[in-house]
Amino acid sequence: MILFGFKGCGKSHFGKLLAAKLHLPFIDTDELLGGSPSHLYRTLGETRFRMLEKEALLTLQSGCVIALGGGTVLDPSNVELLLKIGKLIYLEASFETIARRIKITPAFAEGTSLHTLYQARKPIYESILAHRIDTDALSESGVLARLCDLCYFR
Repeated sequence: MILFGFKGCGKSHFGKLLAAKLHLPFIDTDELLGGSPSHLYRTLGETRFRMLEKEALLTLQSGCVIALGGGTVLDPSNVELLLKIGKLIYLEASFETIARRIKITPAFAEGTSLHTLYQARKPIYESILAHRIDTDALSESGVLARLCDLCYFR
């Protein structure tokens, strides 16, 4: 199971819960990068950061629950690689939910680059052939139950 979506949608949170429930290893690709993703991005620049991210993807194997960094699936070649490793799950969340989870005021955030980034990425996420879970519409236990259902559904 490979979870993707925007920052704050619950990839790491639900990934850890699912891995524990299924007794599988959990991998957060942000942690594979060897430092804070935002710091690395600022320090290395986008091109080098995305190359580092791709190198991390090449180390992944099936049989794990994987949480991707929010920008990983922006590169179609990454999506192609990930589809060979496991099932992609898009964790959807509204911008208001994301803003609340990362502790910023949605009204304030709508004028920020975070909101612009969210609006730019949403159609890309939605275009990827993946199962979708609307995390706004379900409780934590509901999201986890849906993830478990998808583990046994081809």
